Amino acid sequence: MNPLSELPLALACAVTVATAWIDAKTGRIPNLLTLPVLLAGLLLGALDSGAWGLGSAVLGALSCIAVPYGLFHVSNGAAIGGGDVKLFAALGALLGPIAGLEVQLASLLLLAAWALLILAWRGQMLQWLLHTVRWALPRAKRQPMAPEELLAMRLGPAICFATWSLALLRHAPARLFL
Repeated sequence: MNPLSELPLALACAVTVATAWIDAKTGRIPNLLTLPVLLAGLLLGALDSGAWGLGSAVLGALSCIAVPYGLFHVSNGAAIGGGDVKLFAALGALLGPIAGLEVQLASLLLLAAWALLILAWRGQMLQWLLHTVRWALPRAKRQPMAPEELLAMRLGPAICFATWSLALLRHAPARLFL
């Protein structure tokens, strides 16, 4: 077994703890954390498996940046921040396309579930559902929600939870799941 094979997952876990903490405190994920990790993912891929590993890291970064960048672009940065987009790209480079997309999907589902719980707790679920249905109707007059009605949430902690879950599931003894 190559000693470099476990380093990307360990680095991903470490960087997501730092980004979750910073995102929870400041609402930002700095480039100083994400861009070096993206470069490290590309370098580790190349060192681990040569051109094939570098190709996998590039494919991981590109596949993991596609959906978050689309959300960022369509919402003008209101739905997802640029730091989140770059963190997903970095995780894709580190973990590869499949594991990177698994982390991304788990993060977004976790955040969506958390949002629904918060809305239910506040008693705003019906209001949001009606707004969503009105927005989806083809001839409905679409009005954006007022800023005070929007639910601000941080994606960094969800990304951290998803990354650590992936790490634990990959390294947990099989007998735990039998």
